[in-house]
Amino acid sequence: MRTPIALPTAVCAAALMSASAAMADVTAAQVWDNWKANLALYGDDGVSYGDETVGDGEVTVSDLALTMDDAESKIVSNVGTLVFTENGDGTVSVTMQDSYPITIEEVGTDNGAELLVAQQGLAITVSGVPDAMNYDVTADSYEIRLAEVRGEDADIEVEAFLRANNLSGSYQTDTNSGMNTTFGFATGSIDFLVDGKEPDDAGYVVFSGQMADVTTSGEIDLPEGADMDDPDTFATDFAFRGETTAASTAFIFDVDMDGDVASGGVQAGAFTLGGDMNPSSLDYTVSLADAAINAQSPDMPFPFAMSMSLFENIFSMPTEATDEPAPFGYRLALTDFTINEEIWAMGDPSGAIPRDPATIIFDVSGMAKLFFDLFDPEQQEALEFADVPGELISLAVQNVQVTAAGLDAKATGDFTFDNTDLETFDGLPRPIGELNIGITGANALIDTLVDMGLLPADQATMGRMMMGMFTQPAGEDALTSKIEINEEGHVLANGQRIQ
Repeated sequence: MRTPIALPTAVCAAALMSASAAMADVTAAQVWDNWKANLALYGDDGVSYGDETVGDGEVTVSDLALTMDDAESKIVSNVGTLVFTENGDGTVSVTMQDSYPITIEEVGTDNGAELLVAQQGLAITVSGVPDAMNYDVTADSYEIRLAEVRGEDADIEVEAFLRANNLSGSYQTDTNSGMNTTFGFATGSIDFLVDGKEPDDAGYVVFSGQMADVTTSGEIDLPEGADMDDPDTFATDFAFRGETTAASTAFIFDVDMDGDVASGGVQAGAFTLGGDMNPSSLDYTVSLADAAINAQSPDMPFPFAMSMSLFENIFSMPTEATDEPAPFGYRLALTDFTINEEIWAMGDPSGAIPRDPATIIFDVSGMAKLFFDLFDPEQQEALEFADVPGELISLAVQNVQVTAAGLDAKATGDFTFDNTDLETFDGLPRPIGELNIGITGANALIDTLVDMGLLPADQATMGRMMMGMFTQPAGEDALTSKIEINEEGHVLANGQRIQ
């Protein structure tokens, strides 16, 4: 497990960007000690600095550099000079350079790049007590920009940056037991741009946009002695909780790659990305509301457009071995999905199929037992040779739904599983429970497809016969079905045994 540069840089930036005031005093030397405790995450060889000058109420540190490397790459952040100044009211101001470089090298080659971090109007004020410091941060802008590319791609002209505007927030560190960090930041907007051009105008790519009203918050717990270069030092004793939101997102793209040309854009409303990870469980959430995508290309006979009112991807699972079952769940939802009429007309020029927005939902939950701790390096190796990683105890089908083209199919159900019986269902634990299904509009859709010549009449007849075997009428073009699996392992459809 390799930790990306974003996390340690955020931890360092936290020593640059941090939290709310407390009724206590800190000194410049204590704040610098707090920085050094945070920077210990980089390991003994990951942090270097030059002179450390202590004056009257002030500490100046020169040539601070942070290094991360492995067999493939080396990343060095040359932060430069830091000044810690006591304000006379129990708080300390931290002054950094307006900009500093980050160098990325590919080991064994001349390939690499240099990024430039620029922070305009940055103000950092530290308060609290030595073991629990609070950092308040504001900045007019905080930008990471691609300054140089070296090696095979050096002849490509490229401009790229990511910039947060009107940044404000707080960050707290607590070293009483291990290292606990809590953070919360907000920006008026985040702008991003990639603008690249190949030599002799052979191709180009432009990608630019903005996210508005972005917030991020969370908490990180690491044990004492944690080292980013040695994941084993915190693999079984850590916690991360975080969430990022945006009020809206918009971007455009324009691409010409070897003559393949396309352009378009995306607009979306509220966005949420959240996660909670610790040795016992893993949860994440992604949601996006009111998204619209459009694209056009000379290779396409007409523009492409699609929209949706909501996209959700939510997942939770246990990550450690326990004697008792633990909950898991998964939800995937695509709500009110539409495409433009030109796409529909390719297969249905007469408009015979209803154009109603489509919805697809898959929502299940249950209980399960794991036999291994997934974050334990030794148990990860044992897992590779295990026949099964655990046991499925129960499964609840909260909602499985497909609504499209005049068809509406839904299913709900509940099952438990007998893990002592792996023979009845050919190696799978024997389920006990029922699945309830409701379908409307199926016959009308079949008739439409036959009339359009898309479905042969004999196949339509066979399909209706199959539906008749497993369903029963429940109104005009409405069908229901109850699929049961009893304790003897018998499978029944609407009371009739089929296995």
